[in-house]
Amino acid sequence: MAKIITINRKYIAMVASVFVICLIGYAGFSLWENKNENVAKNMAAPEIKMIGVTVEPASIVKDLTYGSVTIKGAQVITTKTFDLIVTVQNMTAKKMTNVPVELQVSLIGNDSKKVTSPGSLETLEPGATARIAFRQINVLGDALGKSATDGQHLITLRVNPNPEGGVEQATEASFRFNVDTTVKVPSTVKKQ
Repeated sequence: MAKIITINRKYIAMVASVFVICLIGYAGFSLWENKNENVAKNMAAPEIKMIGVTVEPASIVKDLTYGSVTIKGAQVITTKTFDLIVTVQNMTAKKMTNVPVELQVSLIGNDSKKVTSPGSLETLEPGATARIAFRQINVLGDALGKSATDGQHLITLRVNPNPEGGVEQATEASFRFNVDTTVKVPSTVKKQ
């Protein structure tokens, strides 16, 4: 005796729909996972790490008050010119040559006042540190003990890519400081 099995088309359509949804979900999850792995690889560690910045003459950290505005823990430069020495480290296992380093100083709130100074490191061995100095940088504004904004500067340090020299990744670091030539430097800070 032969049995005839009939399957309703409605059930076939539902099973096919569930299969398609599962397939799309799996493909989407795989793509998302691959993208996150690539982002993690690219963001894991920079090729060149900025490990220190020194200002000469030494800057001081001080609370500044201008009228009713108080800036807590401001880094203050008390001269019209200064030197900036940056220490970088090669975080890769490859030797780098002709590493382009750029310094940009801008006056916060005034985009027309901006100075860019190019620099370069000839070689940077694997794991080695090096220093690059930017000398005689002129300040772009001075608070003069009166303005909370006239002396605010932004320094941006960039290591630009140079694939021929082994640098494939851009690295950037920024910090803010105030210039106020009326601030008294404590005797414990060496002024040059």
